[in-house]
Amino acid sequence: MQTFRLIDFIIFLGISQGIFLAIAIQMIQNKNRLANRVLSWILGIATIMLTGRFFFTVETKTVAFFRLALFVDVFVFIFGPLLYLYYRRLIFKEQVKYRLHYINFIPAVGMFTYHLWTYQYSYQEFVLMARSGDFVIPFFIVEITGILFNFYFWYRCFQLFQSYSREEKKNLSYAQDVTSYLRTFLWVVVIFLALWVIGFVQYYFFDIYLSFINYNMIWILIPVFIYIIGFYSLKQPDIFRMPLSIKPKHKSHEGLDLKQIQDLNSKLEEIMVKQKVYLNHRLTLVDLAKTLDISTNKMSWLLNNIHKTNFYDYINKYRVEAFIEKIQNGEHHHHTLLALSIDSGFNSKSTFNRAFKMFVNDTPREYVKKLGAV
Repeated sequence: MQTFRLIDFIIFLGISQGIFLAIAIQMIQNKNRLANRVLSWILGIATIMLTGRFFFTVETKTVAFFRLALFVDVFVFIFGPLLYLYYRRLIFKEQVKYRLHYINFIPAVGMFTYHLWTYQYSYQEFVLMARSGDFVIPFFIVEITGILFNFYFWYRCFQLFQSYSREEKKNLSYAQDVTSYLRTFLWVVVIFLALWVIGFVQYYFFDIYLSFINYNMIWILIPVFIYIIGFYSLKQPDIFRMPLSIKPKHKSHEGLDLKQIQDLNSKLEEIMVKQKVYLNHRLTLVDLAKTLDISTNKMSWLLNNIHKTNFYDYINKYRVEAFIEKIQNGEHHHHTLLALSIDSGFNSKSTFNRAFKMFVNDTPREYVKKLGAV
């Protein structure tokens, strides 16, 4: 009787959690709905892959299960495109819902065709051919293609992340928690790919086996991956999506002459100094543009070309100045520094600390100490 090993238990746990999370995420209403729909597909694929691996690790003598366990490798070529689709729908807003082009699934179709081709051999013939090395070259081609294909989509996701980080500072005056999630997501995926590359190089070029870095380790990490993205998505708030521009914008001032620039600057100073709109924790470029009754493009141009800054830095400079004014007035004797930063318009401690460090070149607490105000 086949023993049930630790890796079998971990894989089985990942399967059960994957099924639960794929269903639970779909039940969340009005929270990143389009992105979560793709995420459910990713979780479903990961669950299917784990199921195939489960049948493979328990070394079942059922031929049909063994062949199906190998067949799930097709999903390796679907994971990358879906990961990119999830990223794009999660953090960017597009007028037309982005869909994957069929060309992205050609490798998966090729893998599917290859597996169908292997079915012309019986189970016994397949095992004998595998042991004699007849499948070494086909397996090598398939695996190197899978590695390069998934690295390609990981890089495209990395580009989206960089683009999002830039757009965030152009459109928001605050930082969203999703940034750390996206960064973690990328790191987890690249760790999988790195382990895959190590296992690939070990097998095909050195014929060695390392007990702490091997193929089984990848399958232990997949359930961890399911936990990370699944449970985070259950509690993740609906995020502010950035507009994604495919075509580069023309760098023009959209007809702003000198008098218009002066008038806009005068109005901008008034709403910043007198109305103190920066105290709005979730102030966006759209909000500021509406207040000035201009387009967001004109607002961006005014900040970038006249004030030589982006929206994020422009707003947070006023917030830092408001915080410093509170310190100079001695308000820190009655309130914590975090409370004063919130009263100054910041939405989180991390955003406040980064902004203060950038403009003052010191931490808030050290700054207060140097003033002798503590």
